[in-house]
Amino acid sequence: MMRVGADLVGRLVLHWPRKLGALAVAIVVWLFVASDTTTTAQRSLLVPIVVEGVTVEQFVVGLPQFAEVTVSGPTTRIDRLRPESFEAILDLSGLAGDFQVQVAVVPPQGISLERVVPSDVIGIIEPVARAQVPVVATVLGNVGNDLRARPTVTPAEAEVRGRAAVVTRAVAVVVPLAAMDALAATARTAAGFAVDAQGQPLAEIAVEPTTFALGWDLERVWVERQVALAVAPLPPGPWAQPEGAPTAVTIVGLRSVIADLDTVTADVDLPTGPLEDGRYTRPLRLRLPAGAVAQASPSVTLTYTAPAPTPLTE
Repeated sequence: MMRVGADLVGRLVLHWPRKLGALAVAIVVWLFVASDTTTTAQRSLLVPIVVEGVTVEQFVVGLPQFAEVTVSGPTTRIDRLRPESFEAILDLSGLAGDFQVQVAVVPPQGISLERVVPSDVIGIIEPVARAQVPVVATVLGNVGNDLRARPTVTPAEAEVRGRAAVVTRAVAVVVPLAAMDALAATARTAAGFAVDAQGQPLAEIAVEPTTFALGWDLERVWVERQVALAVAPLPPGPWAQPEGAPTAVTIVGLRSVIADLDTVTADVDLPTGPLEDGRYTRPLRLRLPAGAVAQASPSVTLTYTAPAPTPLTE
């Protein structure tokens, strides 16, 4: 027994410098590998989900746009990964109605797939519904105080398609015209969107055609306003002060002309030539700014008393 122990000790001390060096190298390599945190890494990316097997006559409800893909692998490769490096495929071939299908993700070579969220997609495949609705153009913004754009759109009808429950709510396709475009050009094309009876846009509705031709005319806008009327006093003379003068008058004009007009002054149109004593109805001349007119011609009643004749002197 003692001889066996002596042999073992002898083997251990034989070439001990070489064996000690090899042990030191092994320990250094192990420490390097154990402490190296950049050898492998984990990363998550949002990858667009590609749907296969759905025809143009089908509509998918409950479909997420992206899948969160978590992978691991060498750090140098993980850092270079992009969403385009993956394909997240949802194969719905031959399905209809309710479905639950796994999202298939194939990672690049040398990369391990850890998890996919969502791993399964639960949804419904519905047949596409279609409807013809009128197309209307609308102006977004103000083209000026005194101008109005009257747009026209071609074609006058469009097809909307999507889920039947949404398509039945569509009453029109609205094509917007920006006020700046109306002032800068005479025609353009624009996309439209479907709206419901309350004018709210409807999501997940496709419109055909995708763009519409817009034209428009710019016209002046006339507005109506009632303002106070003040009759200018008459100078001293044979005429009594006016009676029955209206207190207000309705005028029509460009918005920029009459927007700040609160009161209109009027002068009595006195007759000329010889007159007899009595009561006269005379029109009023309104002091209106250029670009405004009165809807009616107001008048007043005046009493005329001829002045006493000048006595003759001897």
